Amino acid sequence: MKKVVVIGGAVVDLFLYPDQKMMLHDSNPGYMKQSLGGVGRNIAENLARLSVETHLISVIGNDDAGDWIKQSSKDLGLNLSVIESEKTPMYFCVMDESNEDLVSVAVMKEIKKLTIDEIIKRKHLIDSADLVVIDTNLSEETFAYVCENIQKPLFVDAISTQKVVKISKYLHHIHTLKLNAMEAEMLTGMTFETMDDLNDMGDFLIQAGVKQVLITLGAVGAYYADQEHAMFRNAIPVDVKNGTGAGDAFIAGAIYAYLNDLHPLSVAMANAMINLESECAVSTELSEDILIKTMKEYD
Repeated sequence: MKKVVVIGGAVVDLFLYPDQKMMLHDSNPGYMKQSLGGVGRNIAENLARLSVETHLISVIGNDDAGDWIKQSSKDLGLNLSVIESEKTPMYFCVMDESNEDLVSVAVMKEIKKLTIDEIIKRKHLIDSADLVVIDTNLSEETFAYVCENIQKPLFVDAISTQKVVKISKYLHHIHTLKLNAMEAEMLTGMTFETMDDLNDMGDFLIQAGVKQVLITLGAVGAYYADQEHAMFRNAIPVDVKNGTGAGDAFIAGAIYAYLNDLHPLSVAMANAMINLESECAVSTELSEDILIKTMKEYD
């Protein structure tokens, strides 16, 4: 069985939904939901649900939230390698009336405990993996160390425009890079307006050493480029319940594709679509069978 090691954030997500159209700078009646999240943890859960042997290295608190993450991981068959902290990181997200992320705050200071020393302690586990996934929640020092010292195909999720800047010096170490349009603009210094702009961004990143580039464009679609090909696919309309975990599902689909010799864009978009229709950051209905069925239905 193929093995994936994910190094990144594990959090509890708190989602706030309005009952009607969101009014900024005002009090909005609504309701709250909680679920497990974190980019690294979401990617790892996706892979575990797709029957991939997955190990997550993350900071988890000695609190109720941490116990929830540990029990859920056990139930999923997701292997945890825990760096202990007093509190589990949290992610707060305000949704708009269309169930899209309006504004979010990630309380992630604990992730600093995921140090270079903690990576070195887990070298044997990392060296046994077929590929390694990291997110940009890692400190600059830890991110740099992983890029420069891990001799495995490296998949990176950019996460945000503020954190994507960490990537610029290490593009030649990255096998697959997943970004959204704003993150791609920030990283390349280019502006996205047309498909030609997407190709220019893809070319820039490929020339810098990235082997596969995936750029998500929300309801518009997604773009893929490697050293020989580039393509764009329109999004398939879905009844969006929660868009927060779609990007994590997207890169998890690309990882599944890599492990199974499938086309990254087809699998990534199908997996994102499944998760968009779930109220959780990762669909509880997700499985290999459902992913393959969805791919066949819409490919």
